[in-house]
Amino acid sequence: MIANIDVIRRLQNKPYDSQKDNDDILSLYRFILENCADKETFSKKSASILDMINKNVLSDADEKKWIVYADNVFASILVVWIYEQAVDIWKKEVKISDEEFLKLLRYFIEGNYSEEIFALGQYACAQLKAVTDPKLCYDLTKKAFTVYPQLAKHLNVSYCYQGEAAIEHLTEECPFCGSTGSDLVPHFCFPQVLKLKNNHTFPPAKLWMKCSRCQNYFTYNFPLPDVGEINGHYTKDKNGSVLCNRFSLAIYNHIFDRLKKMTEGKDYLEVGIGNGEMLAVAQEFGYDVDAVEICREDCERVSSVLGVDIKWCDFVNYQTDKKYDVIIMGDVFEHVTKPMAVLKKVRELLKDEGVLWLSTPNYNCAYARMEKFSHCMWQELNHYTYVSYESLCGLLHQLNMQAVDYRISDRYIGSMEVFIKKC
Repeated sequence: MIANIDVIRRLQNKPYDSQKDNDDILSLYRFILENCADKETFSKKSASILDMINKNVLSDADEKKWIVYADNVFASILVVWIYEQAVDIWKKEVKISDEEFLKLLRYFIEGNYSEEIFALGQYACAQLKAVTDPKLCYDLTKKAFTVYPQLAKHLNVSYCYQGEAAIEHLTEECPFCGSTGSDLVPHFCFPQVLKLKNNHTFPPAKLWMKCSRCQNYFTYNFPLPDVGEINGHYTKDKNGSVLCNRFSLAIYNHIFDRLKKMTEGKDYLEVGIGNGEMLAVAQEFGYDVDAVEICREDCERVSSVLGVDIKWCDFVNYQTDKKYDVIIMGDVFEHVTKPMAVLKKVRELLKDEGVLWLSTPNYNCAYARMEKFSHCMWQELNHYTYVSYESLCGLLHQLNMQAVDYRISDRYIGSMEVFIKKC
């Protein structure tokens, strides 16, 4: 496949020589005919040059005209081939050298193609570098969608890149330890366009960075939507409203059993209520519940069903004179943009003998070790940061807190559930 690039460029860049060129033209014709989608059209448009070669009357102008046409057809074939090599690249090793990669990329950059073919070629090449050069993958993907915003339709996805309207915020400082520059290393670029489906808020690729100082991961480019003024309480009565649980609620038994052994207190705060199921279980177990949620719709929906006064705000800005025996952060920590500020806020609100229950993905878990980049955590649209159990313990140590119990989550693949107390 790649050898045909040299053939095309050679035929384009020198005068026609019947003794040397005819074999290359016929070989290229046979290859394209075998691999192109519309064989009938290609065959008809190539009939004249084959006839001229047969009669030995082919001119330089005729050759160059056909090569322009054949070049564009070959470019379409090459896009598909590259993309097929790159599919699931994080699951298998693709044997394309750096030299071959540059040849493929230059072919599309230096050729005279439509914006569509140019963008598709760059996007396909980008995917070859998702693991080995994630920043290049991100840059090429963004460039491809900037040139041709409708590119996703060729991936069978209803998405059009909105450029600046995607509200893409670039993080150039580790949200955990504040490191910058060479401490931040591109780790993996995920083509999240494949998961968007009419969601135009997100950019087409997601670049994961690793901080070599604190060993945690974060997203380089993340959409920060305008959430408006988030300040209010919600306790609404909407007759007929119900909440549909995602799991059997008995799955929370072991969590509350452990909490009761750690503290007898009943003052309970849940940060990030989700679908309200854990909040409802806490009510069943007799806790005096408060809740904080950044999503207004979730506040209204859950409070109306459970009758819980839910504060609509960013948890870092939550104001109360209460201290809590139990604070719950179930699948929230990976979403926050200021993780250390969140942990400091938890410590401030936790009673001396209180317990924080934290559930969040563990990038060093057994699933992630086994599945590498195919693990679902790298493909989540709304996740901003990741820790491991080891790196989380390091963060907690800075705040005079410690993990006292660790479990593999029964609810989410690759998540950990950690019980945490003050030292």
